[in-house]
Amino acid sequence: MGWVYQEFSSPDGPQKAVDFLNSNSPRQGRGEVSALARDDGSVGLFYITPGTGSAAQTWEFQEFEDPASAVKFLNDPPAQGPGEASVFARNNGTAAAFYLAPGTA
Repeated sequence: MGWVYQEFSSPDGPQKAVDFLNSNSPRQGRGEVSALARDDGSVGLFYITPGTGSAAQTWEFQEFEDPASAVKFLNDPPAQGPGEASVFARNNGTAAAFYLAPGTA
């Protein structure tokens, strides 16, 4: 088991990263992904391989108008539990999240 880094180019970098994560078998589980969707549409993805997750949860991506909106979303049922989200606030005031759905918290 080890960490790997991969780039996904724009356009549609976030969707390419999600498609990649959901095609892995076994899938990356909680705490096994750290993703950054950049302003230019590209994504930098660190992930553990092989994953230990299951097909019961899928990786998804969503952008938010601000960090408070991301926090509200992550806490709404079914909330994401520990390690089930890779979220960041951008310097332009928006936020973005890669997360496992459904959450388990």
